[in-house]
Amino acid sequence: MKLNKEQANRVITKHESLVIAATYNILFTNDIVCGLIIDSIGKVKKSPLYRQRTKQLINQCSKERAKYEKMLNRIIGDRDEFFANANDIFREDIDKHLNVFYYSIKQVFDKHKIKNSDVISLLEQTRTMCEFSCAQFDKRAAELKSVDNRFNGFALEYMRMTALHRILNEIMRSLDIPVDINLNTDNCINAINIISKRLVDGENIAKAISN
Repeated sequence: MKLNKEQANRVITKHESLVIAATYNILFTNDIVCGLIIDSIGKVKKSPLYRQRTKQLINQCSKERAKYEKMLNRIIGDRDEFFANANDIFREDIDKHLNVFYYSIKQVFDKHKIKNSDVISLLEQTRTMCEFSCAQFDKRAAELKSVDNRFNGFALEYMRMTALHRILNEIMRSLDIPVDINLNTDNCINAINIISKRLVDGENIAKAISN
């Protein structure tokens, strides 16, 4: 059942701390994905990989990211400066772990002597983080609905990066990497586990939004 504005506000107020944690957790993670998309697209466009099907998909990805950010900016409204500052504070802790994750992925591609490994590794990191974002959204949405079934009446899907995840998967397939790459190495697993813990860390989120 869809709730009206007054009903929705009552539900949010009742579960305010959980709603704030879930919302900023998702938004901060999505912002990381958007940043990685911008970085990876910039690298692809300067590489030999920017051709044919990959080029088409890269352009689609860029448009879909812009569409997401336009929608988010419309919702955030005049709180955009607050969110930008909060996100910068949050990223101070996360960025070093993202770098470790990138080099853990690149190490695997380099081991297999894959050309343009720097670009492909960044694309794979972007794809993985987008997949993680979608999984995290599903978990957070399920948590909200489990504490109060009235959250079933909330339209939350706009925060899920479903379309971007699909396009990023297609981009990786379009690269036709000549060998099967197993990224389930200890370094990759440890890196993503650390990132996942930092992203949901309540103290990190509170620090970011309290400044």
